[in-house]
Amino acid sequence: MSSVVVRHNMSVVNLITSRHRCGKILNELFASGVHHAHISGGRGTLIQDKWYQSLLPMISPELEVIQMVVPDPKVDEVMKLCVQHANLKRSGAGAVYCVPCDDLYAREGFPLWPLDEKERRDEDASTHLNENMTMIQYISQGERTDAICRGAMNVGTHGPIVQYSEGRGLRDRLGWLKITSKPIKEAVTVLVDNVDANLVFAAMTKAGQVQLPGHGLIFSMPVQKAIVNIDSVYSQTRHAASAQQIIKAIDELKGSKEWRAQSEIDMQGGQAAGLDFLTRSTQARVFRNMSRLTVIVDRSKAGEVSRQIQNFGAPGVNIDHAQYHQPENNQDTRKHTEMSSLRIIMNKNLAKALQQRIAEEIEVPLAVYTQPIGQSLFYRTPVEAPAEENVRYYRGQRIKA
Repeated sequence: MSSVVVRHNMSVVNLITSRHRCGKILNELFASGVHHAHISGGRGTLIQDKWYQSLLPMISPELEVIQMVVPDPKVDEVMKLCVQHANLKRSGAGAVYCVPCDDLYAREGFPLWPLDEKERRDEDASTHLNENMTMIQYISQGERTDAICRGAMNVGTHGPIVQYSEGRGLRDRLGWLKITSKPIKEAVTVLVDNVDANLVFAAMTKAGQVQLPGHGLIFSMPVQKAIVNIDSVYSQTRHAASAQQIIKAIDELKGSKEWRAQSEIDMQGGQAAGLDFLTRSTQARVFRNMSRLTVIVDRSKAGEVSRQIQNFGAPGVNIDHAQYHQPENNQDTRKHTEMSSLRIIMNKNLAKALQQRIAEEIEVPLAVYTQPIGQSLFYRTPVEAPAEENVRYYRGQRIKA
């Protein structure tokens, strides 16, 4: 039986860049000391700067997401390298952001960043998290992706990043009825300032109709550090500055980002005035004590490991496929293998127990870690409460018999 390695202070750094620049950036990162990276494809979202843009299809430039699991003492260094080599100070160049992990468990044989003598448990980034930004992700079956992207952009976000994943779990248990549920899911991701987080979350929730069964889930995660320079508008005319540059200039003039905050009625879509009775749903619940559990494993083992995790009690699994790149000894060539990331959204305490069981009982090279979730929202099947005896009501209020 292989041993389990525990790393206490790790973070996930994500770099979003254009596909044609990805290879060059990756070579430069490896030459600067980065040990490995997982690369997955995706697409951006641009709307045309026309008065009739709502009638036109959105432009979807090809993007790559480079993901690196990095020790906390190395996070600042790696993010500076990303900014430098991807030229993220240029408008529209991409984004880089970091989300800390809870304890990471890895089976012997799984490649990790080498242990650094600076690593100490008391330097865990998640213990002094600076929540200056928020990542919001909506996972849907795809029919509502366009509406979700437009809903987010209409309230001022950058062009959302869309990636594909494979859904496992409930669909596998439907038998022949699984034809009603698509196996391929689409994950719509945006990075927003905390002052805008509630507004964007509400807009994406409404656009995706998450209160209906089969319409996916939405959740937010605290981002420790980030630089975002992703375009949202495509224009053939020449302007002195883009909308993003104008907003950034106003932030600097105002001295903060509080001026962006909307009124309570605007943010909540009329809830403050009691006008939400047409869209109110008791089947959509907000969950706050949640975590995202991620298992990284060889792609050939992803299906088998997914079934085992579901047997352990996971409610469902989304599988993202990626290429794992690692520099060779001569630094001029790269070795790459196919890897998969299995992601589960579940209760924080249950996720911790499941993480322990995965590390101890699944004997293949893998890494498993959890990350904090701010809030999540998804359809919850209503369950009728058992009938109670000796219960009386007076003017609609429940009283004892």
